Amino acid sequence: MDMIVNPEALHELLDEITSYLHEALDLVLECDFVDGVLFGDDWGSQRGLIMGKERWVEFFKPRFQSLYSRVKAAGKFTLHHSCGYIEDIFADLIEIGLDCYQTFQPEVYDIEKVKATYGNDLAFWGGISTQRLLPFESPEVAAEETARIMGILGKGGGYIAAPTHDVPSDVPAENLLAMWKVFENQGE
Repeated sequence: MDMIVNPEALHELLDEITSYLHEALDLVLECDFVDGVLFGDDWGSQRGLIMGKERWVEFFKPRFQSLYSRVKAAGKFTLHHSCGYIEDIFADLIEIGLDCYQTFQPEVYDIEKVKATYGNDLAFWGGISTQRLLPFESPEVAAEETARIMGILGKGGGYIAAPTHDVPSDVPAENLLAMWKVFENQGE
């Protein structure tokens, strides 16, 4: 709501948060064993950006551009977690230096289209549904769908095969094992 009713105060708050994150990056980027930095903000719902693209561009894009630039200048990878459908800003994220998007939810994306449109510039992490597939389907279906998703998102590289999010406790162990066997066989 502050984006509309109190944007100046929100800009100040986000500037303070961004300043703190830059200080944290000073420490993280000194570590030789760090290959990348994972940022996290949930910008999406199941149907689209929570705040809309115009407000995302105003409030978040410049701040994350400064953070991603610091990581890239150190020769590290930038990764970002956001639940939900955020395809409307994929081009913006690529423009400001994002290397890998996590969490890729197959329930909300046309995975073939997204891979074809953005797959040369953006890696994807996730794709194995923790909302519909793993908790509710049979191990056979879990294995088939895991292989299908890996085949689409892994084509040409740029894919980290994984569940879309933390695996809920209601997921049968058999489904996790079925998914894992497909991972071990690299999608076969």
